[in-house]
Amino acid sequence: MSHFSGIYGHESVKKLLETAVKTGRISHAYIFCGPLGVGRYTTARAFAADAVKTDLKQHPDIITVTNSLYGVESKSDSILVDTVSEMRKDIFIKPYSAERKIYIVPKADTMNAASQNKLLKVFEEPPGYCTIIMIAENLNKFLPTILSRASVVKFSALPNKTVSDFLIDKYKLSDEEAAAKAVMSNGSIGRAAELIDSPRPAMLRKETIDGFMGLLGSENRNIYNFAKFLKSEKDDLSFIFSVLKSFFEDFVHLKFGLADEMVNVDKTAEMRKLANVATKRAAVQFLDITLKYERIAAANTNLRISMFCLACEYWEEIHGRDYRSTI
Repeated sequence: MSHFSGIYGHESVKKLLETAVKTGRISHAYIFCGPLGVGRYTTARAFAADAVKTDLKQHPDIITVTNSLYGVESKSDSILVDTVSEMRKDIFIKPYSAERKIYIVPKADTMNAASQNKLLKVFEEPPGYCTIIMIAENLNKFLPTILSRASVVKFSALPNKTVSDFLIDKYKLSDEEAAAKAVMSNGSIGRAAELIDSPRPAMLRKETIDGFMGLLGSENRNIYNFAKFLKSEKDDLSFIFSVLKSFFEDFVHLKFGLADEMVNVDKTAEMRKLANVATKRAAVQFLDITLKYERIAAANTNLRISMFCLACEYWEEIHGRDYRSTI
């Protein structure tokens, strides 16, 4: 049985890699690029196990590269140039028991130029039995010479349904609880697993939605409160925006008669309350506003001002622009 059978989602990626194994057309270098926690490393391990034809959890010809593996002391997870030097020596030692030797390099996009250039020497004249799989989040961090010599395999955030199925299968959650945590995971099985043990994401989701719902009140100090909350959680803004986008996507479904498509079912009461004061146009605008300010926040603008403007635009969709003179 293929080792890919236990991996959730990424059907096109699995098909591509399974075909490579079956045909024997395995590249000397891959970059598995995508968001954190979506299964890049797990897929790399499965691919490696199929390629060397082993059911062992540990195999001498499947090597996960770390600084400590080669005796290089470092407080950083980034692969250092000395580690790459030792790895290069190891690469030219033939496989112990398989026909192929596979190196998996986590956080490969954090390697500096010196480390990448050292690795490039292997890419230029790779042994026929060697495959290097680099795990990355950002392709732009690689040198063009590395990118041009590697096969890029892109991983996307997983659908909520896929994450929910994972949580039900592995942690035996109820359908409703799994769906709520899947929404908070932002398409990452890794984050979803963390949610099982940590109360913070659930608390942050509640505070985000409660803060927005506060804008329904007539007191405009709620604008300042919500903007202040967003700024105070700047380290988790990515998560907060994912919560808002998911909430507003469901609100659009509700306003347009597609309530069965909602995933934030535990927030139905809040959405129905919002539906009493917000139009269909406003439902769409909430989502557009959120996407706009997500881009603005990512551009490292003045966060205090941009979050205040975000709260104001939400407010105006609920209360109208006539309130501007009172803010």
